[in-house]
Amino acid sequence: MSGRAGSKRLMAAFAAAGLLLAGCSSAVAGTAVKVGAASTTTTTTQQPPADGPNGLKAGVADPDITVTDDAKTEYDDLAKKTVADLYAYYTGIFPGDFDQQFTPAKELISYDSNGSSSACGVSLKGRVNASYVGNCDTIIWDRGVLMPKMTKEIGELAVPTVLAHEMGHLVQARLGAPRTSVLLLEQQADCYAGAYWRWVHDGNSKYFDLSATAGLRQAIASIMWVGDPVGLSSDNDGAHGSAFDRSFAISLGYTNGAKRCNEITESEVQARIKQAGFTVLPKDFGNVAISAEFITKVTATMDEYFTATIPGYQKPTLASYEGQTPPPCEGTTPQFPVDYCPATNTVSYNLAELERIGTPTAGWASTNGDFSAMLLLASRYGLAAQAVNGAPVSGDQAGLRALCYAGTWANWLRKPQGADKLSLSPNDLNKAAYEVMSSPLPATDVNGNTSTTVIDQVQALQIGVNYTIKQCYDFYSS
Repeated sequence: MSGRAGSKRLMAAFAAAGLLLAGCSSAVAGTAVKVGAASTTTTTTQQPPADGPNGLKAGVADPDITVTDDAKTEYDDLAKKTVADLYAYYTGIFPGDFDQQFTPAKELISYDSNGSSSACGVSLKGRVNASYVGNCDTIIWDRGVLMPKMTKEIGELAVPTVLAHEMGHLVQARLGAPRTSVLLLEQQADCYAGAYWRWVHDGNSKYFDLSATAGLRQAIASIMWVGDPVGLSSDNDGAHGSAFDRSFAISLGYTNGAKRCNEITESEVQARIKQAGFTVLPKDFGNVAISAEFITKVTATMDEYFTATIPGYQKPTLASYEGQTPPPCEGTTPQFPVDYCPATNTVSYNLAELERIGTPTAGWASTNGDFSAMLLLASRYGLAAQAVNGAPVSGDQAGLRALCYAGTWANWLRKPQGADKLSLSPNDLNKAAYEVMSSPLPATDVNGNTSTTVIDQVQALQIGVNYTIKQCYDFYSS
């Protein structure tokens, strides 16, 4: 976040209602996935257990897929199974969704960016990416650096997600998608990746399993990992979207299918993109050290915001505590490290844990920071805002509504607010999205419970940032 001690530059102007994404970098005369600036280090507060099998299925025969320069590494084997799976998916849906037959790529090429390979007349040396090359209808991937790095940092589903994105660009070529902007093409491609993963989750894949929590966290993290560097304007011709922007794109495809991806328009993209156009970045990477004083200042803006938007809102008492056990609360099960107690209208927090969550690990390359911790508090204030009007504060809808409310507060902070003129820094929405990715806590109810998927949670945050608090209430009505 930024205040008087840092930059007061604002986030990009808020465009009317919308939600979406973007995706990668150009290379080899096509669109591609490039290694992003963001680390995948997360700050887990409450990580749910795996909710089903994820990754490659055991005992499935290798597909009959021809790859140029196939080194038969584990990454080439993974890529071939992914491509075969994607071919099966699109062969099945194209007649019904797009009234035509699907045709595969003309060629698939594996290469090592440490070597001296070439594709379509262009050198691949040093190109750490994957790409669909439109002028020769070819999908290429770097088995030497990109795939091992993503697999190590994210998991086994990272490589299939990247290839699903690139296959999305091939789909655009088959459908004749208008090339109005790179941003539009990348948003659609990320959306197609989400549509494929829903097909996998529903049990249709020969090669992969995907669970709705642990598996989707990997898939979404893979798309966010290649978000644009902080400070790149969405007006830049090469912009592909921030991690925050991209997180919704994949969820759009997952919940609505490939046909919806093809319907994304340039105007829709421009209405949804939240990427900041900063040319001067605030000091200390836009992060403020987490302290009791800082928390008091930030929660004061929450009180100011909810007082103005929720009739009858009563400011909760803010209290800190030490140790792993939060104060008792009659009628509910208090949660660590932040909790809302409706019986006493109190928000309590453990300062040491919020310091841990809110301390960035790697500057702009970090996925966490001060706003990660503040989102947790904002969601508890979101519960307090519901309790005022007698709305339930337990159950899945209450938890999603609390996160959505927190998103509306974050959007309000695009402009300096409160006595200390606090405002968002350029990486704050990314921090919020990664916190949702790393922990279910922002979307939990007053007892810390939720049975919602990470897709539900990502969308709740995005709806809040893009819409109004009334629309949060209506959308997540009990």
